[in-house]
Amino acid sequence: MADVPVERLCKFLLPVELAEAELKAKPAAAVVIILREGPQGLEVLLGERKRREGDPWSGQVGLPGGRHHPEDGTILSTAVRETREEVGIDLTTHAEVLGHMAPRAPGNKPEMLVVPYVALLTAPAEPVPGPEMASVFWTPLELLSPTQGKTLVPTILGELNVPSYTIDRRLIWGFTYRILEELLVFVGLSA
Repeated sequence: MADVPVERLCKFLLPVELAEAELKAKPAAAVVIILREGPQGLEVLLGERKRREGDPWSGQVGLPGGRHHPEDGTILSTAVRETREEVGIDLTTHAEVLGHMAPRAPGNKPEMLVVPYVALLTAPAEPVPGPEMASVFWTPLELLSPTQGKTLVPTILGELNVPSYTIDRRLIWGFTYRILEELLVFVGLSA
């Protein structure tokens, strides 16, 4: 059942090797869109971050990921390390990295370039929240599209009315929202 959306998705993704070339000029980070086949079609793994002083994404729902460290070597290695640390899934043994979306800067960290990788689980894996996560959960992609709305959120620019999804009373907005919106287009669930 997931073959058609995954094939369609792969047509839009950039080869993994291209990510390194784009990250020479700015601090880099990576996030991973982990997909699996669920009862309602493709599902994405999301996590709710713990509230922490100094964390610009404190308490927000997002994708596993984080900053590149020189000892990581490649930005893909950053994605693998961060996924293991934050949600307890080893991408090298449980998933196939299909490619990545175009790197982009988060609104609250414009000096950083983030590579959103897309991975498909190839073996069963149960996520476990790491030290930075309050919880982790799977969400069917088809539930995201009809739940789009606007929500008033506090930001560094003051309160803004932003596009968002609400899943089980969890608010998804900002950088994660923008990535998921693009993903929905790639898999054919949105125009």
